[in-house]
Amino acid sequence: MPAVDRLVVRFSSLGDIVLTGAITAALGPGTGFLTLPRYADLAARLPGVTHVYVPGDALPQVPVIDLHNSPRSRSLTFGRPARRVERQDLRRRLRVVFKTAPADPVLERYGRAAGVVPAPAPWLPAARRGDVLLLAPGAAHATKRWPYWRALALAWDGPVRALGGPGDEAAVSAIGGVCEAGFERTLAAMDGACALVAGDTGLLHLAAAVGLPVVGVFGPTTSADGFWSHAGAVVELPLPCRPCSRFGGPTCPVGDHACMRDIPVEQVLAAIRGVAR
Repeated sequence: MPAVDRLVVRFSSLGDIVLTGAITAALGPGTGFLTLPRYADLAARLPGVTHVYVPGDALPQVPVIDLHNSPRSRSLTFGRPARRVERQDLRRRLRVVFKTAPADPVLERYGRAAGVVPAPAPWLPAARRGDVLLLAPGAAHATKRWPYWRALALAWDGPVRALGGPGDEAAVSAIGGVCEAGFERTLAAMDGACALVAGDTGLLHLAAAVGLPVVGVFGPTTSADGFWSHAGAVVELPLPCRPCSRFGGPTCPVGDHACMRDIPVEQVLAAIRGVAR
């Protein structure tokens, strides 16, 4: 096994792990990666990653690049020289309450912590381009769910496939799809696609990581709030209540969910046609 010269730490979630591929690609071979067991297969695929560790493993005595910067990550890497990401939590909370300037983009903060310029996507083996439009209607938080996925599927003049993970079964089946079980099957489902449309979710970032054009439909969060860093198109409305949350939530704070409800199918269709050329 090649030697591990540095240890990158990021425990979750799917989108965050995917984005670290821009850092491991820039760091190159010899990178160890500490993450949760459910993300170990994904981390192992990231460029430059030589070995994946999970909590409980014996960790190498090498410099640490802590892209989580939590009490747990500090505890597990105690005693090693470390560079830790700026979380900018206060700035992100003030943004939600007072609509102040957004925090620095995630990849920019990751790059500063690692001392590298983030590498451009794709960070995973590129998907073969085809003619299937992929729709990812699910989201962990209800306020991130756009209500017109079935109408979009019917309006698209080509083959459509819906994707999702655990908990997305109802949203996916409503537009005739099947939830893919596991990381490998999800990646396989992206092969032969022309583009993917999703909310602000991990599948959006995963599709971008394999080189697919993506359309992001943003509601309670905004594309300026750190996670959008892809070649593609953003669909969002300039409402004064946005962002209302750092991650999304169970209900709309003002009661109308206009940030999603008022995005028409035609606007999303136009965005798809612009990237799926």
